[in-house]
Amino acid sequence: MSLRALGALLLVTLALPAARADDVRVRASVLPRGAIYETTEVRLQIEIDGSSIPEVSAPSLPTMTNLAVAGGPQTSRSSSYVFENGRINASNSLILTYFLTPKGTGSAVIPAFVVNVGGTSYRTEPLQFQIAPGRSGPAPPAGRRPGAPSGGSDDDEGDEGADLSDVFLQSKLSQTSVWAGQAVVLEMTLYAAAPLGGFGWTDIPSMTGFWTEDIPVDAQREHTIVTMNNRRYDAFPVARKLLVPTSSGTLAVPAYTGQVQVRRASRDPFGSFFSLGRFANLVRKSNALKLEVKPLPETGRPASFTGAVGAYRFTTTADRKTVNAGDAVAVRATVEGAGSLQGVGPPKLEAPPDVKVYDPKVVEDQGAGPQHLGAKKSWEWVVVPLAPGTLRLPAPVFAYFDPVAGAYKELHGEIPEIAVNRGAAQPDVGIARSEVQAAAKDIAFLKALRGPLETAAAPVQRTGWFVVAALAPLLLVPIGILVGRRRERFLLDHGFARARRAARAAAKRLDRAGTRAGESSTAFHEEVAGALVDYVADRANRSAAGLTYDQLEEILAARGVSADLRRRYRACLESCDFARYVPDAGRPQARTDLVAEARSLVRALEEIA
Repeated sequence: MSLRALGALLLVTLALPAARADDVRVRASVLPRGAIYETTEVRLQIEIDGSSIPEVSAPSLPTMTNLAVAGGPQTSRSSSYVFENGRINASNSLILTYFLTPKGTGSAVIPAFVVNVGGTSYRTEPLQFQIAPGRSGPAPPAGRRPGAPSGGSDDDEGDEGADLSDVFLQSKLSQTSVWAGQAVVLEMTLYAAAPLGGFGWTDIPSMTGFWTEDIPVDAQREHTIVTMNNRRYDAFPVARKLLVPTSSGTLAVPAYTGQVQVRRASRDPFGSFFSLGRFANLVRKSNALKLEVKPLPETGRPASFTGAVGAYRFTTTADRKTVNAGDAVAVRATVEGAGSLQGVGPPKLEAPPDVKVYDPKVVEDQGAGPQHLGAKKSWEWVVVPLAPGTLRLPAPVFAYFDPVAGAYKELHGEIPEIAVNRGAAQPDVGIARSEVQAAAKDIAFLKALRGPLETAAAPVQRTGWFVVAALAPLLLVPIGILVGRRRERFLLDHGFARARRAARAAAKRLDRAGTRAGESSTAFHEEVAGALVDYVADRANRSAAGLTYDQLEEILAARGVSADLRRRYRACLESCDFARYVPDAGRPQARTDLVAEARSLVRALEEIA
């Protein structure tokens, strides 16, 4: 029997599973294994072990106590082979991971449920654990944090046991006691002592008893650095709302929940230097607040009060002082000040005899000021005098409640007298101001200068350097955006980063194998085989550990690699394995040819997969 046939027989023997397929074990567990807080992302793992794992159906999760399913299942597979007493024992593992969100503090229960593996039903054990209140403030100043678990990896401990606990969400009201209808600002700030990768809301509760308005916030521009408990935090305002209580009593401002992506610190000194590391998703909940709201007094409430609470100024204007009978006059009333004017009605404008007054319309309604606590609202009436004479409109009245003085106040607007001429046209009581059109346009003529004409210098906007400078941002901005997005994807998408670097990593390993061509056969062939296996694993974002020939071929086939190229790839790996078990088979020229073939395979796969 030749050495090649002997190696092939050995590989066939290695590929045969030595254990039976009926030794499947199914168990469920919960991560993290340490303390679980209401801000912890709980992972329910269903682990299926066995020498051979047949088809697995995603189980139907039971109704859980104090837990909600946020995502999943996410699957991961692993395989290992152990050579023992002349036999190869294979072990396979399949893990289904569900992501759960605690609903609150207290006991959480996951009842037993059935997992179907290859037509056989397996029942898990029920799981029960306690959910502790999450911290919404900064970490203690020094020493070990109370309640933090010890031992295990970061993944097992959970985010509360690592430095990631120094990320928290905090809500704050500009005032804790207001009158009904008085505006108050709710500010939510994300404090982080670790690098952040992203943030998004996962639960925005309804604000019962409030009229709300979102105030624009720029987290990056308004970013500040604060120190709490002798620790430095980056403070990012993530939401700002204007709340106007519509009823009195103790109103609850519920907690908001968001997901924060935090970069874990790398234990590799080179990784730390280049700010590299894994990202972790954390769930953070803001602190719930209460607002005391006092009812508006009934005593002294004027008839013209329409619900405005704050401090305001009131002005009235007319767009002309003289008008012909039948023509329209625009009368505008403007209220401006600190408070909210949403839902506030217009002041009343009395119509004297021989005057037609149309219903007012809102022509301006906007917030103002850095906190949007200021407001401005304008109404406009179309007034049409029907008879010549002097038009005297009664002063409109605007009433509001002053929260500082705790009393109602009235403002009176003065409208100047308007002279009404008889005019040539017959009055038309139905005319609207918007329908008045200009009868003609004035023409402005240019006076020509005497003397010879001169050629004017080319304007700046027609010079070449100006055109280049004006067009440069059109070219540079997209390039900058593309480069930034690509860098962000490299940081956030681990699979993409692995795939992009796969060919370069394989080339380096093959270069290293080339320099070791004169060394031992085992080291050389392990380097070549490792380069080929790691390349496919990186492109597929799979772990290279435990990948068999069949699994590698399945990955390549799924990516559209031709059967001939797959045969070359497998033959190259088999040659490496054969030479590793039969060291004399790797002659110098054969090793050079093997490296060349491996390079050719990587190039061919890079073009296809």
